[in-house]
Amino acid sequence: MSIVRTAARTALGARQVVKDLGRLQQIAQVLVRHGLGWLVANLDLPGLGLLRKDEGKRGFSPEEMVAVLRELGPTFVKLGQMLSTRSDILPAAYTEALQGLQDDVGPFPWEEVEAQIRQALGAGPDELFADFEREPVATASISQVHRARLPSGEEVAVKVRRPGVRERLETDLSLLLFLARRAEAQFPEVRLMDLPGILAELRKAVAEETDFRVEAAHLQRFAENFAGSDHIVIPAVFRSHTAEQVLTMEWVEGVRIARAREAGFDMRLVGQRYLAAAFQMLLEDGLFHGDLHPGNVLVLEGNRLALLDFGLVGRLTEEMRENLVTIFFAIQRKDFRTIARVYWELAIRTDHVDYAAWEADLQGLFERQVMGRSLAELQIEEFARQLAEIAVRHKVRMPSSYTLFFKALLTAQGLARQLVPEVDPLEEMLPYVQRMARELYSRERIQEEIFYQLTSLRYTARRLPLILGQAVTDLQEGRLRLKMQTESSPEERLARDERFDRLSLALVFLGAMVGASIALHAPAPLLLGLPWPATVGYVFAGIVFALFVRAIRRSRRDPASRHRRPSRS
Repeated sequence: MSIVRTAARTALGARQVVKDLGRLQQIAQVLVRHGLGWLVANLDLPGLGLLRKDEGKRGFSPEEMVAVLRELGPTFVKLGQMLSTRSDILPAAYTEALQGLQDDVGPFPWEEVEAQIRQALGAGPDELFADFEREPVATASISQVHRARLPSGEEVAVKVRRPGVRERLETDLSLLLFLARRAEAQFPEVRLMDLPGILAELRKAVAEETDFRVEAAHLQRFAENFAGSDHIVIPAVFRSHTAEQVLTMEWVEGVRIARAREAGFDMRLVGQRYLAAAFQMLLEDGLFHGDLHPGNVLVLEGNRLALLDFGLVGRLTEEMRENLVTIFFAIQRKDFRTIARVYWELAIRTDHVDYAAWEADLQGLFERQVMGRSLAELQIEEFARQLAEIAVRHKVRMPSSYTLFFKALLTAQGLARQLVPEVDPLEEMLPYVQRMARELYSRERIQEEIFYQLTSLRYTARRLPLILGQAVTDLQEGRLRLKMQTESSPEERLARDERFDRLSLALVFLGAMVGASIALHAPAPLLLGLPWPATVGYVFAGIVFALFVRAIRRSRRDPASRHRRPSRS
């Protein structure tokens, strides 16, 4: 019966989660074509178990992972881009390969562009704009951008969402969640990756990226944050021509930062301004651009910078900013114990971790990467990579809310080192860290923290007598309940299931006997000298009783069978 219950739950979960079996089969075919038939077999996908579970099993190289994700389409590409930030769960070779993952899609037809604008804004582009270029200037998996001009004369960039993209993304996300749960059931080591958590984060990001009203709000918020800067430009939003599927914003004319040197710009000044903008977002504002790669940064006349594409945005709470500033300040002071403690406090630990061993490994990392080096010589990318490897070894995982920050930080550092070697990123970051550290440990801040803690303690103390009084009353009147959750081994759970099965058989036997006895006086044709309902009831009860006795004898004859998991057919 336990097997029947498990099969029923699996079938129900598959029916609820897998909305497109045809798409699931496409995914399986792509995996098989790339030599991953063993993975398809182990996942026991519906209707796809055509291969042996050990057939062709081998490693999965970073290049193969990138090829598979690219072939599977936009949702899987975005998953790969998100995993590229998770050096805490993937080896460096995989995260490096995933960082270059881009979707290669062509433009969608003008008729669909026109239909999307009409549906979103209530009129066609020829009615809403004085001029609208039919050929897009940029394409991506979610949208494409057209240059246009408003009736009032402003040059604008119009971002139009691909038709049906949200529905396709939702279907793929449902399939990914189904596959993630199957993977966790078949491969226990995968649970450390928290694939359902990553997919929940991806679902949230996709929801924001496909609703251009959210990006419009981001643009306006960043414009407010940089309102006091005369060298950072955030495109203005035209709300009258913006909806869920269409975003109209100021057209910015400039040179991509990757080509700014050959265009004659002052690269030292450009690098300083780029890093100043990045560190202001990351360390001061608490709201930062999640993908500030070279394609999203333009250099304008006067060495000004324009920041583009605010679909992916990260947020930091005050506590998160304090933790990060503490880590960076500890690196600058070469204090490995503080980093070990802070990382330990904010990390997700899936099992018991030996803190002494954790701290010893952090000390070894500092001796290799930090000690004896100046701040300018510190390779922050290598330090972060080895820190992530140590975390994986100790089964410690960085919360996803921090991973986008480190991805944005390393993107900014990498761009500066590659394109503007005249500027040292860590030297530019140091004033921000020192200023925030001074604020964090200032007398005013400490007083605020003491006041907050005392206020919390006062309110807790005020409520404590009421809580204790209510608890005593509930205890006296028998309303107090203790909820306990105990962990059991697989053998104990199997034995519990067998006891439940025997109890179920006993209840069915008793029910059949009672029903048959009641039917003895039924006005019905006789069968074997009794009314036929009674005869059928007694025969059924006898069969159930035989099964019950057989289960008890088998359990007594082979007690070890209770501790063996049933084999998978």
